[in-house]
Amino acid sequence: MRRPSLRMVAIIVGATFAVLGAGAFLVAASGIYNVAASRPHFEITRVLLQFGLERSVATHSWLESSSKPALDDPDLIRLGAGHFVRGCAFCHGAPGEPRNLAAEHMQPTPPALSLAVTEWSNEELFWIVKHGLKYTGMPGWPSIERDDEVWAVVAFLRQLPNMSPAQYRELANGSAHTSDDEPIAECTRCHGGENAAPTSRLVPKLAGQSAAYLLHALEDYARDRRPSGIMQLLAVPLAAKDRQALAAYYANLKPQASQQKAADAARIERGRRIATEGIREETIPPCLACHSGRAAETFPRLSGQHAPYLAQQLRLFKEGLRAETPQGAIMTAIATRLDEAQISDVAAYFESRDPAEDARDTTPVQGAAQ
Repeated sequence: MRRPSLRMVAIIVGATFAVLGAGAFLVAASGIYNVAASRPHFEITRVLLQFGLERSVATHSWLESSSKPALDDPDLIRLGAGHFVRGCAFCHGAPGEPRNLAAEHMQPTPPALSLAVTEWSNEELFWIVKHGLKYTGMPGWPSIERDDEVWAVVAFLRQLPNMSPAQYRELANGSAHTSDDEPIAECTRCHGGENAAPTSRLVPKLAGQSAAYLLHALEDYARDRRPSGIMQLLAVPLAAKDRQALAAYYANLKPQASQQKAADAARIERGRRIATEGIREETIPPCLACHSGRAAETFPRLSGQHAPYLAQQLRLFKEGLRAETPQGAIMTAIATRLDEAQISDVAAYFESRDPAEDARDTTPVQGAAQ
């Protein structure tokens, strides 16, 4: 018996695909397949879709490169919790809290993440949170360039399988306090308020910042000039009067000194020299020329600020992710000339510095480098 030639095999394979394609088109064109969310997929359809989804996530998460932080960092976990309660719990539920009834009737139904996250690797979870999933209702990250925020959500998701309802409520509520002003109550969840510090050192202290700076920051988030998948979701729907009220609320609070154990003296001293003298050979001006009580109100005060937050913002400037505003363009030019050690040093110095020094303006600052 003669073996079929390669040409014949190609013809048979091509014809088979043509028939299958024509059949699929006829089924789609007839409208016989019921796409209503009130009816589940056929089991074979569900299996094929799930298989394709899993293979796609595995492949594309392997192709994507991102620097993974320590996912057991409590500050990272708390930052991720702040977004989860606003952006994820509605569809996926949470420990002690069921999914919203509307989400229960989605097709496919969003999975309970306490179980689902155990089926994915860290890199796969990162890819899903960052890019979302087509045909499932799962959105991509609003500011796709902010890998640091996406990893925060992954860090929180990794804790879900062993999290009790009480632990979830503690993380979800953060520093929130009851207020007749809903935007203020929502912001205190992460940023703290009167007599309450921020929940995470990756979240900035807002107490005592100028109203002008805070208002500019909210407007920059709302107008997509400052990317953040966490803050933009909150800032965009705020009315102008709400932004003004938030800025005034935090501006009227007393600045908080750092409660953290100070970094070693050598690091703080290196940071102090950068802050007060700059680095002439790198044409880096002194930080306190713009970030002290002497400076314009549209610049933030950095004294007593969390070192991890300051270091992360400098990295974002260095990567060009905050260059869309005049102040951001200035900082981007400066941050690109700082190395990681210098970033760490200057962040440690400002965390150790008492905010009262800004009001007294006692720190001598040499002229900006030329």
